[in-house]
Amino acid sequence: VSDQSDKSRPTADQLKAKYGAEAFQHPPSMTRSRLDEKLAQWDALDQHFAKTSIAFAAGMERRQVLDKRTRWLVQIGQFTATRSFGHLEDTLRAAIAGGVAVREALESILLCQVYAGDTAVAPALDIFTRVARDLGNLAGLREGQLPLDGHDRERSLEAERKTWNAEEENHPRRAALMQQYGWLGVSTGIKYRGAHHINLLAHRAALDPEWAGLWLEFTYQRMYSRWILDDKTRVICTVGDTFAVGDFVQAHDHIVEALALGIAPREIMEVVFLIGPYFGSPRMAASLKVLEGILAKQGRMAEIGDPPPVK
Repeated sequence: VSDQSDKSRPTADQLKAKYGAEAFQHPPSMTRSRLDEKLAQWDALDQHFAKTSIAFAAGMERRQVLDKRTRWLVQIGQFTATRSFGHLEDTLRAAIAGGVAVREALESILLCQVYAGDTAVAPALDIFTRVARDLGNLAGLREGQLPLDGHDRERSLEAERKTWNAEEENHPRRAALMQQYGWLGVSTGIKYRGAHHINLLAHRAALDPEWAGLWLEFTYQRMYSRWILDDKTRVICTVGDTFAVGDFVQAHDHIVEALALGIAPREIMEVVFLIGPYFGSPRMAASLKVLEGILAKQGRMAEIGDPPPVK
């Protein structure tokens, strides 16, 4: 609390003795020094709530279903997408101190342009810039950037076409859409979404062909073809972003995509569970319902324990 004197503020050792070692061994998306500061503030306001809240978040951090890198990258995206900028700064500092590559942390923010737009990403980049400057990482980001055309010059239609299945190759709309919009965005969409991508593009092209082209180039030719994060990490971050903002329509599609990429149902469920401490039980419960519906349809409920239906 701002008017709390230095003498009345508990020391780090006193806080650890009072609230237990676990929260300090597994700081909830923040550095140890930030945990000391936050606990001291909350301790002055309501010690029972402080212990209850920190214990829940620290308990989630202790779990090892997701590795630390993935969990931090998911949370960086979620806090960006939901404009939770205090949490974003805390997590950025903890993640970079914990070994997450600065370029990967930045990429998790940039990918939110697709799901939360510039109103979320622009202020998040201000925070990232300040943190990277404080930690001495900003200058290094000037090196190793993608060229202006990304990976376009490296890509080969012939090579990518060999990965398509018969449904995608023989889709009645594919050739016309590739002729209309070029192959780069269409091929990336096929890689991640299969024939569904062709159907979606055809639908949007019928609504407004110019807008559909802008959307295709931005989302698939550019943002989804950056490949700074590996595919599994990018998709699980995307699932986390859509859960956090409560977009369960796109969450559904990206869960299907994640499962097809080989991401385990329990890993996706862990992203759902992480919603609870930071975005509340209603959003967590709705996210869990979406995941369970997909797993039930695919006959994979046993992979998360096959729980009995809620009555």
